[in-house]
Amino acid sequence: MKSLEIILPLRNPTAVFRQTVESLAAQTGRNFSVLVSDNYSSKGMEFINEAVERLRAVNIAVRQVRPPFELGRVEHWNWAHFESGCEWLKPLFAGDWLDRDYVSKIRGVMAANADCRYIFCNYVLHPGDNPTITSSSPWAGRFYGPAEMQSRVLSHGMQFGPPSAAAFERDAFICVGGYPTPLPICSDSLMFCTMAARFGVLGLAEPLCHFNIHDARFSTSLPQRRKDTLREALTYYALLGYRAWAEGVFFSKAAYARLLAREIRAYFAQK
Repeated sequence: MKSLEIILPLRNPTAVFRQTVESLAAQTGRNFSVLVSDNYSSKGMEFINEAVERLRAVNIAVRQVRPPFELGRVEHWNWAHFESGCEWLKPLFAGDWLDRDYVSKIRGVMAANADCRYIFCNYVLHPGDNPTITSSSPWAGRFYGPAEMQSRVLSHGMQFGPPSAAAFERDAFICVGGYPTPLPICSDSLMFCTMAARFGVLGLAEPLCHFNIHDARFSTSLPQRRKDTLREALTYYALLGYRAWAEGVFFSKAAYARLLAREIRAYFAQK
């Protein structure tokens, strides 16, 4: 059985982190470890110490680390992932939480699909005081190989959910270069699209992850950064297109153009 580590990148965690930790303590499958990486928090250390104690109390292997110096947000994600030596990695961000059967179900998928290097699941979005929204990815339900996904990511874009809904082989993460640091908003979108196009993807239709848009989250600032978001989205689509062109991958230029047009229309529709 391949080793699995859940990566918790932290900076100034708040009380919402407790729900993240409790979801790990309640897992029905216990064959995993946890890496807690603190990027020089100036507050919230009590929640980090409490988390380590809570996980150890229920016999979950946990290691607490800190980079050699303070890193940028996405740089820290990469550092924490490289710090793990496990074969499979699963990022989970403070405030998000997992269904209690997540680990057991993801392990079942890993065992049944030897060629799979990237797994995602549908998720429940918790947008503050607004009603929850359950995602329904068109790519959930079976393994889609790279031959299928190379063109799909250039016609549909990112439809695999947030990092907290993902698990992937460490070697695959290294192969695609990790999260691209020049794109702090869309780095996860580019990495997951690249990973799907390079290795294929298997999506679980069941919503096993909860994505919590809480006050301390970076995502809450994005509505005020719409121009930056559009710029990064168009950049990562261009990078995906260049990669396909450079490698001689056939894809529909019309579908690719429609993808770019949808992104631009969505931007102007919100003005």
